[in-house]
Amino acid sequence: MNKLIPFKKFTKSENNLSLSDASVVVDKDNNPLGFVFGRDSFISLCTVIDDEFEKRVNDPKKAFDNPAGKLIDLIEEKLPVNPKFASDLKSSIKNAKKTRWIPLEEVAQSLNV
Repeated sequence: MNKLIPFKKFTKSENNLSLSDASVVVDKDNNPLGFVFGRDSFISLCTVIDDEFEKRVNDPKKAFDNPAGKLIDLIEEKLPVNPKFASDLKSSIKNAKKTRWIPLEEVAQSLNV
């Protein structure tokens, strides 16, 4: 396989994959035909490729503009905000205000930086 194909096009399985599933598709003789990734496992795979590429390339522009990183960015642009993350962020802001968190700008001004 040399392109992405929707899972439902080559399986009779009614099972829905979760976002973190990854599977190997095999034929009747158990020969591997391809891989099926849920969204999260696919992003994790791309992240590993992206990280390894960045480690091995000396030019920061090339490291930043690699295909795996671009694909991750494109996928993440389309994802909705995780409700748990939004809730955690709101509670963190409330806690920071209660504990008299000081904005970085104020710290910089007080240090004359």
